[in-house]
Amino acid sequence: MAKISRKEREKLARRELIIDTAEDLFSEKGFDGATMDEVAEQAELGKGTLYLHFKSKSSIFLAICERGSSLLNKQMSKVLTDDVKGIEMVKKLGFAYLEFIKEHPIYFSAFTFYETLMDDDNLSQSRLAAKCENHAREAMAYIVRALQVGMQDGSIKSTIEPREMGLIIWGASKGVVHMAFLKESRAHMKILDDVSFSLDSLLENFITLIGAGLQSNDSQSK
Repeated sequence: MAKISRKEREKLARRELIIDTAEDLFSEKGFDGATMDEVAEQAELGKGTLYLHFKSKSSIFLAICERGSSLLNKQMSKVLTDDVKGIEMVKKLGFAYLEFIKEHPIYFSAFTFYETLMDDDNLSQSRLAAKCENHAREAMAYIVRALQVGMQDGSIKSTIEPREMGLIIWGASKGVVHMAFLKESRAHMKILDDVSFSLDSLLENFITLIGAGLQSNDSQSK
């Protein structure tokens, strides 16, 4: 690997500082509540330097998405190295996702934000958006691989199409997390007040239900 210059290292360090600062501000004030001026002030950088790295709040949030999805994939990839049945691997992926989102809710917000950019040609065609897309594909590949392992070892029903089921698990898990975050906000559907639940309980029950639905008959009888 070629050694980068001190100037390039300093540039990369400033970029990481901006992302760190924006993560804290967006977590505290929300994406709409924070401003580029505040990011520059908190990072102790001139506005010109900030705009040299990021042209808008949206581009910073994409960078947060890219960082978060990379970190999440590292956690998920570790699960695939475990010597366990495929059904347990799927469950472990679910709990790895749960723990990650609990620890870093800002990344879930960034993931959701990325999915709203498809109509914005400037952002959807950016290098950062492409990285986020690649990370999403990688995460899906981990889920599909765990399902395939389960079908091979007999712990998961072989009648399931793994890619389709992977999409179901991915989409449903995002919906469950979104509902839990909605309950914590002041503005939400009143129906959420009729049920006592938390992010932990929702995702744990979701993972249990998914596991029961995937489990093969032979595995259930053991």
